[in-house]
Amino acid sequence: MHYSSSLEYLVESSYTSSYSNINYFSKNIVYNHGYAPNEPVMFNESYFRMTSTIKYKPKQEYSSTYTTNHLFTPEIFLNASRPNTRFVVGIDGVKSIVEENFQLMMKEKLPGNISINILPFDEFKSLHSIFGVWNNGILGFSINNIKKEIFVRENHLDVLMIVIGHEIGHVMTPKLANKHDEEAKAFAFSIEWAKTIKEHDVANLGLSIKNGVDFEPARNGLHDVAFSFVDFMVKKGRKAIGLHNDLARNYISIFNIFY
Repeated sequence: MHYSSSLEYLVESSYTSSYSNINYFSKNIVYNHGYAPNEPVMFNESYFRMTSTIKYKPKQEYSSTYTTNHLFTPEIFLNASRPNTRFVVGIDGVKSIVEENFQLMMKEKLPGNISINILPFDEFKSLHSIFGVWNNGILGFSINNIKKEIFVRENHLDVLMIVIGHEIGHVMTPKLANKHDEEAKAFAFSIEWAKTIKEHDVANLGLSIKNGVDFEPARNGLHDVAFSFVDFMVKKGRKAIGLHNDLARNYISIFNIFY
């Protein structure tokens, strides 16, 4: 997962708005339930399902360096011995589940301006190449602007739900100027998202979700700081979604002296 503050120069599209933010969710370990990150996927034109036709054309010049760090994995929320779940090849197979979990968690409908697109491997890789260097560990990315775009590569339902939930945590509210707070915001949302799946056994995925989060992020000064803050606050009794909301509204910050 990576946060970048300026990508509007990278893309020309059929949308009138420019893109200003891209977020990542990725894994770097092999999925042991029947699908590996670098496993070839057969292209099927009918799998490409999006809410509207998008034509991307990268500009010739890039005004800044684009880098990515792939650090978080869905497995931090998933039991290692969980049952095998079905492989999802399009948004039709998961949209109602996402909407159900969001409704249970937020007590409101999923915002209509959030577009979720589940793509075959080849299409996902091709689309991502417009934005930056490809890595086989990339599972999803999102762009947070007037239009909230989430792009996820087809995967097993349990992994897919965690990836989508994390990206919703990024795009549901405007991006934060502080990248540490932005990462903490999305991670707090992910914790509540996974907890909701487990408590309500959404799509029979309850047994797939861990009772708690067991995660040791790389000590890079960003993800470890963001996670440590969220973990600390949740263990102090703060509800994860409340923490997400307070971060999104700039009521609190990782760098606040007093919590």
